[in-house]
Amino acid sequence: MPTEGEETALDHADQVLAAFEDATPQTAEGVAEEVGLDVETVRATLSALVEREALCHKAVRGRDDPEQRLTSEELDALTVELWYLPEERLAGGSVNLVVDDSEAIEDALDELSFPGASELMREWRRDAVRAAYEYLREREPVDAEAFREDVYPAHRAGYAGDNTWWDCIEPRLVELPGVERDDGTWRIAD
Repeated sequence: MPTEGEETALDHADQVLAAFEDATPQTAEGVAEEVGLDVETVRATLSALVEREALCHKAVRGRDDPEQRLTSEELDALTVELWYLPEERLAGGSVNLVVDDSEAIEDALDELSFPGASELMREWRRDAVRAAYEYLREREPVDAEAFREDVYPAHRAGYAGDNTWWDCIEPRLVELPGVERDDGTWRIAD
């Protein structure tokens, strides 16, 4: 965890993502030149964005010409690393930029208290809230009934019924960063 004032890989996320205007793959060097950052900083940011599924990464190797046999070292030297926006980030021809800060969610979950007689039981309940958040992120907007129908069966967290399960999940889910509830509808704020 970085100390105060120390840069993290996501400090330049918005700047780096802005370089991806469409589905065109880009190299780290190209992005660095476009945004005015050094290549190592850009590589670290690109890697962090891939981990958060905001970008995709692919290493493309040079073609093996049948007329000329290249060694694996020569082929490796021809490898180009490319980063590009995943299809779901391209909506209607415009770039839909979303950086998911999983670390902030994990930190928020760690701050919450969970009922349970054992650490294992409390961990199950923490996992159930995490699963509810992930479901919301993928399916928003969502109502309480959808959480009960789709999340509860796989993440019961020791509860015999979905009403008592929801009584545990609901107040903790609303405490997570970006989660909003309005008239029974749940969403993640932009």
